Amino acid sequence: MWVGHGHVFANAMTGNVVLLGINCFSGSWRSGLPHLEAILAFLAGVGAAQAMQLRSKRLGSGAHYSIVLLLETSVLLILSMLPPATPDILFIVAIAFAASMQVQAFREVDGKSYNSTFTTGNLRTLREAAYCWFFDSRSPATARIVRDFAVICTAFLAGAIGGGYTADAFGNRALWCCAVLLALARLRVQYRLRVPRVQPQQPGAPTES
Repeated sequence: MWVGHGHVFANAMTGNVVLLGINCFSGSWRSGLPHLEAILAFLAGVGAAQAMQLRSKRLGSGAHYSIVLLLETSVLLILSMLPPATPDILFIVAIAFAASMQVQAFREVDGKSYNSTFTTGNLRTLREAAYCWFFDSRSPATARIVRDFAVICTAFLAGAIGGGYTADAFGNRALWCCAVLLALARLRVQYRLRVPRVQPQQPGAPTES
C-alpha cells in the first residue's frame, strides 16, 4: 500500500498517527487527510470484527475467524480488478478496514500476543523467548514459541520484500498473492473448526467403558 497508493499505511496505524501529526503541525491538512481516513477505517474494522467475535462466542463457535478471512480475501480480489486510475483513497480505506479485522480476530500464538500486520511486538516476544530458552529454561514450550515467532518474523520480512517487488511489477494484481495466502489460511481454519482438538485426559478421570 505504501509503495503503490499514496504513501499511506493501510495497517501500521502508528505510522499514520505520526505522519498525521506532522502534517497537522506543518499545516498540510490535505496531505494529512488520507492518514486520518485510514485510521478511521481501521477503527471501523476493529469494531466490525469485535461484533462478529462476540456473536460467535454467544453461539459457541469460532466461525468469525473464517468469516474475517473470507471478507478480507473478497476485498483484495475486488481491489485487484480495479484499473490503475482508481483513486488511492479507495484502496487505503478498504485495506485498512480489512487489515484491522484480521488484527482483531487473530491475536495469539502459543498463548502470546501476536500481530499479523506489524512486527514490533512479535520481535520482542521472539527475543524474550530466545533469552529464556538460552539462559533460563530450555522447555519444549519455550522452544515452540521461539520457533513459531521466528517463522512469523521471517515471513513478515519475506512479505515486505515480495510485496515491494510484486507491487512494482504487477500493480494492483499483486493483491492476488495475498488473496491466495488468505484463502489457504481460511481452509486451514475451517479444517481446525471441523476437527475438534482431543483434550488430554486428566489423571484419575473416569473412562468410558
